[in-house]
Amino acid sequence: MKKFPDAKTIWKALNKPLPIPSFSALLDRIPWSALSFIAFLALAEFGLWPILVLVPTMRHCSFDRMIDWNMDLLDKSIFPLTAWLSVALCALWLAKSLREKRSLSAPFRRNPTIPLVLALTAWMTANIPLTNGMVYSVMHGAGLKHESFFLHLEYFLCFLPLGMFLRDARLKLWLLRGLTAVSAVLASCAFYLYDNLESSPYYYDWRPSYAAIFTNINYYGYFLTVFIGLSAALMAGAESRRWRAFYAVALVLNTVVLVYNNTLGAWIGAFCACLFLVAARRVRDGKFTFWPLAALGLFLAALCLTGALKGSLLGNVRRLSSDVGAILTQPESVQTAHAGSGRWAIWKECVKLIGQYPLFGIGYEGIHVRNLQFVGNPRPHNEFIQYALFYGIPGALLMILFLLG
Repeated sequence: MKKFPDAKTIWKALNKPLPIPSFSALLDRIPWSALSFIAFLALAEFGLWPILVLVPTMRHCSFDRMIDWNMDLLDKSIFPLTAWLSVALCALWLAKSLREKRSLSAPFRRNPTIPLVLALTAWMTANIPLTNGMVYSVMHGAGLKHESFFLHLEYFLCFLPLGMFLRDARLKLWLLRGLTAVSAVLASCAFYLYDNLESSPYYYDWRPSYAAIFTNINYYGYFLTVFIGLSAALMAGAESRRWRAFYAVALVLNTVVLVYNNTLGAWIGAFCACLFLVAARRVRDGKFTFWPLAALGLFLAALCLTGALKGSLLGNVRRLSSDVGAILTQPESVQTAHAGSGRWAIWKECVKLIGQYPLFGIGYEGIHVRNLQFVGNPRPHNEFIQYALFYGIPGALLMILFLLG
């Protein structure tokens, strides 16, 4: 019969140090697929942010508290966690590549966006001492958005690596499905928030608007533009009827809310996204296929029907055609100055400044730093003009090449 160990033997066994695997052994145990999974978790966590703000907002219906939740969740929790996960992924990739003696230049050769974004980042960073220096507005941002230069760089250095590491097609698809579901939930709640959200006198310039959990109709309009394009693309390439029906519902919901949101530029952007989908599939397939055209038709039907019922469709079409006509026939008129909700006048002034500072531009937040009040706004309200104005024409060219890449 086997003798049971006494207390002294058990105590010695419990106090015996466990073998600790080396760092190299730990690296060997981590599969390369783990990088895709961590990237998926980071992007999914960031993509859930609107729901995390929506739930307490629906409960309390307070605009003031919604602002606080947005700032606390996004600025102090969600985005920092996403950024640190991106840093950890880059470090893990580097360590595993060195451990397995893989070529560090392979991703740069395979993906042209990497050297382009690094060149753009270097140009933007070198631009600071050549223009305005590390002044307060550059360090902390200015105007409504308060985006510092460093936060601006983080968008590239955080989301680009996460998107590159997410190479698992199934995880990528589930991420896009989840983001589409988030957009559909927001759209479903937008009307309730419009009718019930209350604000204190502190936000004197706020008024009830179809902006969901966003603080400005334009911000929600941009969000809707992205997810209308995404829903259309997913609908065109859906793998089953049920998923195609889900994407179609999301597309219609977002389009209906977009009409009430009344951001005309987002209407045009969403239409261009659906049109681009048709053209891209035509190039890829070698012929026009049904579902991309069906997605475009569904978007136009929802846009026109909702716009006609709300009474905003013809008004926006007339306003757009009137603005374009004034720009073409009366470029110096008062109507032209107010075209595009005043954007045209801002763009004209910014283009003049680009001509004066073509190489390095006027620096990040240069309109605010140099107190150029005649421009009419701290930002050009045009991404391409903004890069050319803040970082010079070379900066804008790098940005365009990065997008194409």
